[in-house]
Amino acid sequence: MFGGEDEDGDFLSPSGGAKLASLFGLDQVTSQGNESFQYTAPKQPRKTSSQAAESQKQPGAPAVLLASAVQAFKYTNGQYMQQGKLGAAVLGNHTTKEYKLLLYLSQQKPVTAARIHVGFFFTVQLNNYCTFYDDQRQNWSLMFESEKNASDFCKE
Repeated sequence: MFGGEDEDGDFLSPSGGAKLASLFGLDQVTSQGNESFQYTAPKQPRKTSSQAAESQKQPGAPAVLLASAVQAFKYTNGQYMQQGKLGAAVLGNHTTKEYKLLLYLSQQKPVTAARIHVGFFFTVQLNNYCTFYDDQRQNWSLMFESEKNASDFCKE
């Protein structure tokens, strides 16, 4: 009943293969494989414009070390004139040891910049105020929103 060897031949195809496809005459397709079951490697993602810009960055380009929101005042005609709320950032490159203080309205609109060097004076005052001269010898006063922000910025 279970031991007959001639029963094994019932499930073999006439071409001699034991594949299910050979029963339906599709054995010649198996040499190529089923297209729906073929593996295709994923494509490499393309670089976006921001990734391309980062890859083209110079190794000597400054990085943002610290940024804070401030109320800025520019000294003109014997008095400080309010310039509104600006961003203040310390930019630097540790490898080239070049540092800069930047006041900006937005990422594309810098207001002024001052190179930080041995002769750069950044004066800390009462009530979260700091003053400095920019590269055009213009006097600026900054008011930070909190004592912690002022302290962190001055330390950097």
